[in-house]
Amino acid sequence: MAECSEISLLLGAFEDGELEPNEMQDVAYHLARCERCTGTLGDFTTIARGLRDIAPEPMLGGFAAAVVARIDALPQPPWARISRFFGGKDRILSAGFAWGTAAAAVAAITMVLTTPYARRYAAERPRPAASAVSHEIAKVEQDAASMAEQIDARGESRAVISRLEAEIPSVAVWSEPRSDTTVIWLPDQP
Repeated sequence: MAECSEISLLLGAFEDGELEPNEMQDVAYHLARCERCTGTLGDFTTIARGLRDIAPEPMLGGFAAAVVARIDALPQPPWARISRFFGGKDRILSAGFAWGTAAAAVAAITMVLTTPYARRYAAERPRPAASAVSHEIAKVEQDAASMAEQIDARGESRAVISRLEAEIPSVAVWSEPRSDTTVIWLPDQP
């Protein structure tokens, strides 16, 4: 149990509520049992009220703003100015970076998961063989010969386009017998 000499040192802080919770409990427990310390606490309370009544309370309106303004007016190192400039923007940048990273991760995962299927699709896709293209060219030459036969005595052609589609769907053929021109269209092959 604490002695009165120890408790009397804590009574002023107890009156103002400035003690730690365990110290407040010890002092309150002692005061419940000791009339002498309770009287001393009453004296502290009376003195505190008297001082509050005598001393006028200073006007603090705008005090905090004035202090902040004076602090802002002081020269600051470059790193502090940069930090203040990016004050709220660092959260925005970090959020954007987080979303960008998440999007990149989703894109990478999607590529990893779909690559085998894309390779399988590309391997299974039929491609025209070189012999099929040469076969088409031979057919165009035959068609051009047959068109030349269709030219009447006046030199006019009865057929201008022999065929727009070949056996291979990606090949188109156009013939003009008057100018003896044949055009074969082959799209770029991957």
